[in-house]
Amino acid sequence: MGDSAVLAGLELGADRLALGLAGIGGAWGPVDEAESLATLQLALARGVRVFDAAPSYGMAEQLLGRALAEWRGSRPIVSTKVGRVSSNSAHEEFYDFSSAGLRRSLEGSLRTLGLAQVDLLFVHEPQMVPPAERPRVVANLREFQAAGLTRRLGLAGGFGVEWDGWIESGAFDVVMLFRRLDPCILDGLADDVPRLRRHGMAIYGASPLHMGLLGARHDEFVRERPAWVWGPQIDRAIRLKQVADRHGLPLATLAHRFTYGLAELDRVVIGASNRRELESALNDIDAGPLPVEIFDAVCRVNAGENHETHERHEKDRS
Repeated sequence: MGDSAVLAGLELGADRLALGLAGIGGAWGPVDEAESLATLQLALARGVRVFDAAPSYGMAEQLLGRALAEWRGSRPIVSTKVGRVSSNSAHEEFYDFSSAGLRRSLEGSLRTLGLAQVDLLFVHEPQMVPPAERPRVVANLREFQAAGLTRRLGLAGGFGVEWDGWIESGAFDVVMLFRRLDPCILDGLADDVPRLRRHGMAIYGASPLHMGLLGARHDEFVRERPAWVWGPQIDRAIRLKQVADRHGLPLATLAHRFTYGLAELDRVVIGASNRRELESALNDIDAGPLPVEIFDAVCRVNAGENHETHERHEKDRS
């Protein structure tokens, strides 16, 4: 499944693939608890060694804790988040960035996961913290790190001025991009990647399916655009479906293989709500990056984006 020297250097594992647990936990809709647990067990059996959870991902932390308690192999890399607090739906947004709230969240996550320490702790949606409050939050996170509650710190979400004061603090090793670098949008290539690399940060690319638009919910989102999908991405998704159809590929397969082929991403975070979706996603990754012809066709859908600046294809990684 490929590896990342950058992340290995941070002692965050070398695997380029991570499994995000929003779908498994029920953040996007009701799930069967037994099926979700079986999906996590299958992921471990299939060699997935990086898992990303959050308190706002429904039952994700609880289920991962149960799966880890039963797992007899080496412990995988585990990340979770603070800031956005527990809710029953991805459509409900509750935040607590107070010093007490951050500590309460992390300590609760560790208890639920059955861990003394997570490998990586993200600030969930850092753009929601007023700039004047960011130095205090950074100080809180450094305290958690010094206490051994997390090994590394990261930012999950945001871009541009939303990162001001965070990146320059020097506290963070990883940024997780949402809706910034996938087949529907390449803005992150020109606007995000150079800044992050200048600061020596590793880059996670989350949601290759653009929060469902390039997956099972494509038709639904095209009919009625949800608030978190911008209009231009709907148009591109329709054209990407045409590219996928021309080449005999499921749209989700095209999206997974394109995103995994972006050399700028040190780690790609896929999602799944059940074993069938997980098997399909892992098979896509195992098939390798897209052929150059299809990869370039996806880039042309994003005409006008600065897509010539990236390294073009995973086969060029050394």
